[in-house]
Amino acid sequence: MKKNIRVVIPRKVLEFLILCLNIITKNTADGINSVLSSINMTEMGTRYTAANAANILVNEKSNTKELAVENRNIALGIKSGNSSYLPNTILWYVSSIRDFLLGTFKGNERQLGLWGFEVNSSKTVVVSRSPLKLLTLARGIITKHTADGVGSILEVFDMTAFEDLLTLAEGYQSEALTLSREKELEIEKRNNLMGFGKGSKSDDAGTLLKDVTAVRDVLLGVKKGSEQELGLWGFEVNTSAPPPDPDPEPYVLSGLVTSTVGATPIGNAMLTFNTSMGPLMTNTNPLGEYSLETPITADESANVTIMAMGFQPFAAPIMLTPEGSGVFNFELTPE
Repeated sequence: MKKNIRVVIPRKVLEFLILCLNIITKNTADGINSVLSSINMTEMGTRYTAANAANILVNEKSNTKELAVENRNIALGIKSGNSSYLPNTILWYVSSIRDFLLGTFKGNERQLGLWGFEVNSSKTVVVSRSPLKLLTLARGIITKHTADGVGSILEVFDMTAFEDLLTLAEGYQSEALTLSREKELEIEKRNNLMGFGKGSKSDDAGTLLKDVTAVRDVLLGVKKGSEQELGLWGFEVNTSAPPPDPDPEPYVLSGLVTSTVGATPIGNAMLTFNTSMGPLMTNTNPLGEYSLETPITADESANVTIMAMGFQPFAAPIMLTPEGSGVFNFELTPE
């Protein structure tokens, strides 16, 4: 049976960067005897250093963002397992103020709208656990209290402590949003250096993917008949009967949905990508981020529609290219 040779170039970021480092380390160790003299290994080393630094920043910003989100949720009182009875949280203050106002305006519950509460048709006032809605409601209460001055009926509460807590939570929210955007920039920088950017191909000049592909091809020529030796440079070499084609990694769509006013994130926006495989739907998280795995395997045009409360419906054509990273950011116009 004819031997099948398959040299794997991974498309997962960490595995790919480790392969690049192994190639550079082996080339350095071989010195003047390196078989890779036809490849500009100095430039490859420079690209690897930059891509690895960007990847480290991606991880750092991701971890820092998660910490900011956790601290925000602690201040809000919406961390998993918390209830509205947990004192000294924004949820506790808002729920307490709601109950106080419901008692004060018994029979005239619509008055709670002056403080930013939503009163439904059955005169029920629900306090949302959505971070953005809770922050907005809390700020509305503070604004109304401040406007009422010495005549505010909320003087029975420690409004100074409430506002300090709200300012702290808003700071964490702003930090998380900033880190999310910075993370996206570092991901784009890293992916472009690696050759994993949107629309990238393995022969794109100035990318690590082209460098690694060239190294693999040179070594396959030099080590003809001894292909397993490519493992010395970090490659995974499969020599067997022709294997079945591996399942392609899912094409992931991701990005941010923000408002055209102030670039604020829009949580719980519903996105629908109309593709040849049918409609694919997802929602944004409280930071306006979305991520969706798709079965798309070939380039195609698609239409995206976005619906969000308080914003005009959005629709636009986009081009899906599974070989790249499908990052699409959208802006919605308030109604």
